[in-house]
Amino acid sequence: MSVVAYDVTLERRIRELCAQAIAARHTDEFQPILAELQEALRTHTEQLKSMVEEYPFLTVDGTLTGNSD
Repeated sequence: MSVVAYDVTLERRIRELCAQAIAARHTDEFQPILAELQEALRTHTEQLKSMVEEYPFLTVDGTLTGNSD
């Protein structure tokens, strides 16, 4: 079973970008922040998907799913 690390630095960057977006006064400031925030959120979503893929789940019939390496 491989281990997918949670990226705390990325989460921190997302928080910073949210704060910058809120503080932005003009569209020309806001657009690049929003673009970077969207990319960071895409990356974060992919990381979470990878983590869930590795996580074992117990099904209704009692079998265990997930990677059993």
